[in-house]
Parts: sequence; structure tokens; C-alpha cells
Amino acid sequence: MLASILVLAAPIRAEYKLRKAPDPADPMQVHLYQLENGLEVYLSENREEPRFYAEIAVRAGSKHDPPEATGIAHYLEHMLFKGSTRIGTLDYEREKLHLDRIEELYEAHWTATDPATRREIYAQINQENQRAAQYAIPNEIDKLYTAMGERGLNAHTSVEETVYKVSLPANRLEHWARIESERFAQPVFRLFQTELETVYEEKNRSLDSKERLIREAVRKVLYKKHPYGQQTTLGSIEHLKNPSLKRMYQFYQTYYVPNNMAIFISGAIDIGETIALIDAEFSDWEPRELPKAGRWKEQKIAGIERVSVQYPGEEYVLLAFRTAPQSHKDSAALEILDMILDNSAAGLINLNLEQRQRVRDAGSYPYFYNDYGAQYLWGIPKQGQDLEEVEALLLEQIELIKKGEFEDWIIPAIVTDFKKTYKRQLESNDARVGIMRDAFIAHEEWDRTLRRLERLEKIKKKDVVRAAKKYFKANYVAGYRRDGEPHLPTIEKPALEKIAIDPSRESEFFREISALAHSEIEPAYVVPGRDFKVREIRPGAKLYYARNPLNDLFTLSIGVDLGLLADKRLDIACDFMNKSGTTRFSPEELKKEWYKLGADFTLSSGDHETTISLSGPDENFVPALVLALDFLQHPAASDSTLAELIEIILIRREDAQKDNRTISRALYQFNRLGENAPYRRVLPNAALAQLQARDLHDLIGSLLHYEATLSYTG
Repeated sequence: MLASILVLAAPIRAEYKLRKAPDPADPMQVHLYQLENGLEVYLSENREEPRFYAEIAVRAGSKHDPPEATGIAHYLEHMLFKGSTRIGTLDYEREKLHLDRIEELYEAHWTATDPATRREIYAQINQENQRAAQYAIPNEIDKLYTAMGERGLNAHTSVEETVYKVSLPANRLEHWARIESERFAQPVFRLFQTELETVYEEKNRSLDSKERLIREAVRKVLYKKHPYGQQTTLGSIEHLKNPSLKRMYQFYQTYYVPNNMAIFISGAIDIGETIALIDAEFSDWEPRELPKAGRWKEQKIAGIERVSVQYPGEEYVLLAFRTAPQSHKDSAALEILDMILDNSAAGLINLNLEQRQRVRDAGSYPYFYNDYGAQYLWGIPKQGQDLEEVEALLLEQIELIKKGEFEDWIIPAIVTDFKKTYKRQLESNDARVGIMRDAFIAHEEWDRTLRRLERLEKIKKKDVVRAAKKYFKANYVAGYRRDGEPHLPTIEKPALEKIAIDPSRESEFFREISALAHSEIEPAYVVPGRDFKVREIRPGAKLYYARNPLNDLFTLSIGVDLGLLADKRLDIACDFMNKSGTTRFSPEELKKEWYKLGADFTLSSGDHETTISLSGPDENFVPALVLALDFLQHPAASDSTLAELIEIILIRREDAQKDNRTISRALYQFNRLGENAPYRRVLPNAALAQLQARDLHDLIGSLLHYEATLSYTG
């Protein structure tokens, strides 16, 4: 079938153009096309597995929501799974009579203000829903993809974009193109009632999220005019309670147009066949003129602006500095600056605050949107420590950067870290597509995306200091989340009757797609001796090793046959090792040595196994392994360091008993597992107080003598 489409397409379809040929320096060899209707197509061939991963992105997110109907981009994301005039219906012409009436009723509800009138309208919506349900088929897109072996069928909405995604076997490319072109060209927003309930529940969960609570409070002050702060992705409660299908269709017709969208595919595809197929299926979409982009000019933050919220348990401070957008010339220096603060290993916050246990936990992260950027610093206090003290400690780390008081080796090490991350991303189709999609959403030319690492390599110490002085002044937002009961609103679900639908029904389109011919994929089996080798390095310890054909990175994993069911101290011991050094290096010096080598070392314990992991550049495998063995065999830390860690663990446990989500998870696990539930098997508080540093270090050192399975690629 695919071949016949291509044969027919070749002589008559020459509308698409190659907008950007693969760059010799591009490891993904991205082909960037544009159809005549403006739809952009990013294609990258990757035959590591016989699958492809595809996304369809729209430059429309919560930033584009109408102020009087926030949350509409997210609502629309849900409704695009409901089908079309051919997907999800037995008889669209008859169904449409009721759907049109439902749209009219929701519009009447949107304008009505009298509660009694609204209840009457909902009663009429109920009646029409039941009539329309005679023809509706729920979840037909999901069922089509599930039958094909999908992985990760999903979508997300953020401030700048809405994205639809799925991974499929390589022999299902035509099926995907037929489904998606139909889905987006002729969408029908049926079964709106069920999505109302889903979105209401999602909103209620978000309102009870301690993370969202503080983040949204800070953003509202950071961006007083821009939708980044004034509109949330899920929308306001009032707007969610009073949706308008008419405005949803208007939003779709405005932004879901080919000249505002792009397709991204990475996987086992033939580039020429794929673009021809996409042109055949998607070129009929009609382009439309886009509305003028909104412009929101924020005033400078007047000094330090503070905002407080309450939530039971763990207290938290979040500092926000307004910085530069994605495309700004300062963005590279700001990326480096963030990593000097927090690279999860040897950043100023990691060493000065976390490693020394001056706070319970802390970190930083940046956001680079299209219109503005922001740098966030966060911290969690220890017992007896107030949020203002944590704030001051975080600001001290910024001051160190402004004074240039950070070591010269750190910037080259950060660039190595970025390079390592990029190489890891190239191993995954999902991540490869993510890089392409982010470039499109940011209106960034692919050449600029390719040169990101080059821009980072050019950043010098003086550039970071200049950026710190420019963006990190005494004008920022400080958000405090204090221990206390919040005043959280909730959305009551509308009184809509349950709709009874036979889920086994199938549309004609479903049968048509299911009947499409497709080639069989020959399974490829891993053969010992050819694809990997096995070596016994000592009795009870086998090494499985293979060459890494993708890049110059190694990964070593040692799975030791000792877990928490055998020794409850293991998770505490792993945490304590993270605060330890060696007889040669202090804890801070050890973290620096790891980062200089570009190596990541982790210890983690599960019920049956403890895992030792080491990864990094091939060229540094030997020094990284020597450092790891020295660490495991000769760890060093004081009992006072352990006492500080135990104090943090105890307050963390105390806070967990106030956290609704933790309590819910604990009850769920106890209901299923009884006394074997994880929260019932932790080391008791009294036993924690009896722990000794030497005993925990000896426990970790003993791991090298247990039966183990080692795996290595490099």
C-alpha cells in the first residue's frame, strides 16, 4: 500500500521542499522539509531499533489562551483524542445533530449567570449527551495504536506548545500518517463530559500539589502582566467550571494550522519515502494567517518582592530572578551560570550547602521561554533553621559568582557535562525528537541549534561574572512555603449522568486502518559471543561486556546480591556514602574529582540488590574506576557528619507524616503489601540513633565480596 502511494505521489506531488539539507557536522543528520501549506517536517534516521518515535507540535500553549477562557489549550489537547468525523463514530451525520445542540447548550451555559438556569442547561446537556452516545466510540485512537504495539501514546501542553506523541514499530508508519492526518484535519469534540471530569480531577490534584502551589505563587509575582505568570496551563477554576466548546473550536481553527505546526520523526525510516508519505497525507491541510503575536512588557521588579503560601510539612524557599529568553545572546552564559550553582555534583550549592549539610536540600534550575527567562534557586531548611537563613545562604552562592570566586576548571568540566548529556540524548529517539521540537517551538534555525555546544565552549569566566552582575541584583521574587493548613479551593464535578457506551464497537475507519497491509519485522536476537561477551572475574561474579557502537561513553553497573530485605541499613549507608570522602580526598574534593573526570558515580539499594553505577567518557574509564574502588574500600567521614544526616532523615520522616500524598501512597502500599510495605520496613528512629560511621562504611565495603553481576559497555 505504501509503495502504491509513493508511486502515485511522485509525479504529481512536488510541493514540498528541502528547507535544510543535513549538515555534515550534525550527528542526527536532520532533514528539514516544508510542505507547500507551511507544515514543517524534521526527519532523522536512526536504525538502532525497528521503531520510530513521532511528535506533532503546535505553537500554541497556555500563553495563547484567551484571558476570558484560560485552560483552553489544555482542554483541546484532551479533545484531540476523541476522534474525527470518521474516527470514534458509527454515524457522524446523525451524531452531529446532537453534538451541534450540545455546543449550543454549553455556549448558553457560558453566558448564563443564574445558578438555576445553569442547572437547567446541564439537564438538557445530559439528555443530548445520552442521545449522542448512541453513535460515539470511546478511545478509538488509543485502541488503534495499542493494537499496533504503541509505546508512550500521550500529549502535553505547556506555556508555548501543545505536543502529541507516540512510538510505533517501523512497519506502521503509513498507519500513523493516515490516523494523524485524519485526526487533525477533521476533529470532533465528542464525549466532552468525560473530559470535563478528567480535567476537573487534574485541576484538583494540582491545587493540592505543594510544588505547584509555591511555583505558581512565585510566577504570578515574577510576571505581573505576561501569561507566564497570570495564566496557568490548567486554567482558572471559574473558566474550567464554565467551558465553551465554541471557543475551543475557535482556538483550534486559529492555531491548529499547518503553518503553525511541525512533524518530527526519529527512527528506522527511509527519509525519501517518509517525506513523500507525509506530503501525500498532510498537504491537504489549509494554511491560515496567524494572529499577531502578543506582546507583554514587564516592568522591572521593584526590590525584593515576597510571597507566602502554606502547606503541611516540609518548608521550602523559592527565589526567582528574571533573566533572558531562549534566543538571547546571554542564554549560553546563563546556562553555564546555572551549572556553576548546581550540577548535582560539584556546583557551589552542591558543595557549600548540600555536601556540608548546611541545609536539608537545595538546588537551582533555569527556564528559557520565548519571551522571558528565569533562574530559580530553592532550598529546604534543617530542623530549627528558618527560610530566611536558607535564602541568605542561596544568595551567598550568587555573590561568589559575581565576585568570580569559583575555580577555573569548572567551566570546561561543565561543557564536558553538556557534551556527555547530548551524546546520551542521541541514543534515544524520544530525546532526538525533543531537540528538534524545542528548536521549532523557539523559532530557532536548525543551524543555531547545532551550534549550541560551540556557543557554550566559547563562554569564559568573565562572561559568567558579567551575566551574574547583570541579572542577579537585589530585585527578585522570594516565595516561602510554610508549614500550615492551606486554604485550597476545589472544583465540584458537574451533575452529569454516566454515559453507557459499548466499548467493543468499531468505526469503519478503524476497520480500514486495521486492514492496511504491512511488512513483517524480522526479530533480531542477541547472540552471546558475537554481540556481548561473558567473563568470570572471580567466583560468584560474572562480567557481561559489549562495545558501545554509538559514542565514546562507558557505563559500568555492578548488581550486588544484597538488598534492604537482608539489611535495612543499606539505604542509610548509601546516603552516608554521598556525604563521605576517602582517606585521600575530603567529601568536597572527591565530588570535584568525579566532575573533573566527567564521571557519574551512584550507589542505590533495592529490596534484593544494591547497585553500584559508574559512567563517563571512555578516555577516563581507568582513573574513574580507580577512584571508585578507592572510595568503596577506603571511605572516610566523621560520626558528626552521620549525626547531621540522621537529624535530616528524622525531620524528613516527620514532615512525611503531614504530607497528604505521602500518606496516601503509604496507605495504598500497606493495603496491598501489609507488613511488607516499604514504609513498614524502614529502620526505626531508635535504631538510627545507634548507627556508627565505621559500621556503615564497612557495610558498603563488604559489597565487593558478595555475589554480583557486572555489565559494561564502552
